[in-house]
Amino acid sequence: MADYDPYPKLLNAAFRFVSYRPRSQKEIRDFLEKKLKKYKLYAPTVIGKIMDRLKELGYVDDTKFAAWWVEQRSLHRPKGKRLLVEELRRKGIFTQTIILDERLLAAAAAKKKLPRWKLLSPLEKKKKMYDFLGRRGFSFEVIRTVVDEVLGKIYTGEEVE
Repeated sequence: MADYDPYPKLLNAAFRFVSYRPRSQKEIRDFLEKKLKKYKLYAPTVIGKIMDRLKELGYVDDTKFAAWWVEQRSLHRPKGKRLLVEELRRKGIFTQTIILDERLLAAAAAKKKLPRWKLLSPLEKKKKMYDFLGRRGFSFEVIRTVVDEVLGKIYTGEEVE
């Protein structure tokens, strides 16, 4: 058992892990460490070799990962910059600057929820929208602008896009 080389098995596991979606370096490293622990092995140099190989093949790029993450969040579960930065920090992305229009993200999130609140009074709608956007991590200034814009269009009879 002393001659066992975990490299091929871990490399295949890493390929499977990155095949589902882009991953950050930290996610891949944590995954490989977990695999080594599972097999009761200690081989930090193997993890380094695997990370180098994945970088060489273009599977590891934290900048691309951060851009992909922000895009996915803006499409499927819009969140404010504060929460996006926190999510990326947990995934090992620290120096990445996120450039996005929070107002557009907040408007998209609010418009998505509007049909649920159609029977509420204007004041209740406004409160729900403030609470919802606040929980999603948007700043107060952005929330106020978006709520006024979205609710203003509803009350003037304009089509909410």
